[in-house]
Amino acid sequence: MKHLEDAVVISIREVRPGIWSMWLKSPKICADARPGQFLHVRTTDTFLPLLRRPLSIGRVHGDTLELVWRVVGSGTSVLTDVSEGHSVNLLGPLGNPFTIDDDIQRAVLIAGGLGLPPLVYLYEILTEKKIETTLFLGVRGEADIPMADDDPMFASMQIIAEEGGKFPKGLVVDPARELLCKLGTPGLLGTTAMYSCGPWGLVSALQKVIPGNDLKRAEVSLEQQMACGIGVCQGCATPVKGGGSPYKLVCHDGPVFDLFSVEAPNG
Repeated sequence: MKHLEDAVVISIREVRPGIWSMWLKSPKICADARPGQFLHVRTTDTFLPLLRRPLSIGRVHGDTLELVWRVVGSGTSVLTDVSEGHSVNLLGPLGNPFTIDDDIQRAVLIAGGLGLPPLVYLYEILTEKKIETTLFLGVRGEADIPMADDDPMFASMQIIAEEGGKFPKGLVVDPARELLCKLGTPGLLGTTAMYSCGPWGLVSALQKVIPGNDLKRAEVSLEQQMACGIGVCQGCATPVKGGGSPYKLVCHDGPVFDLFSVEAPNG
């Protein structure tokens, strides 16, 4: 069920240069939210900017939820000026969540940059269900990690950085593929799910190396520009394989899709 709710800001902080985290009290939305869904956030009470901003739902703890974003324009910049105790108007939860099958025994989560928040939410749900879960995060460098070092979840991730530094150097698909190959040897892939969220480059790379036919499930949450967030404007159409239409709307039909059903915009 969708809700229009004025959520009170509990805390707001800049966790990395230009990357912000906000916790809000939003009882109605929290009650119905699921990992993989998103919110449409009104960033100001004026008409500038006119459109809401789509942000993934991060962790949900009781009646509070987390939003994480990078400042890229006027809307996301204005949001950083909101003070604790003030309210932000939220519409959601929107979109379809990740699928958690009853017979999944283990899960591999692969995040690219700001694709991390919904997977942290999913990680906490899966571990609550006693499902063996591994969370990989791929970033360019330390400054791109959308989480503070002092966050309790930080130590639970395996971080891979293209620039190396204090983290293993490389691409996040490589250790994820190695883990899935190991699971394939004893024949455990049939009870293993893979979930991902990140840019199209990550989606394309995963499609090339993930043993999709052997996994119980392989899903990806797409990052896409959205104007209305409810399937009216048709602005977030993305190419898909199979089905009656060659396109589906990320906001309405997704943002979570089967990994192998979507096509990168440039093929």
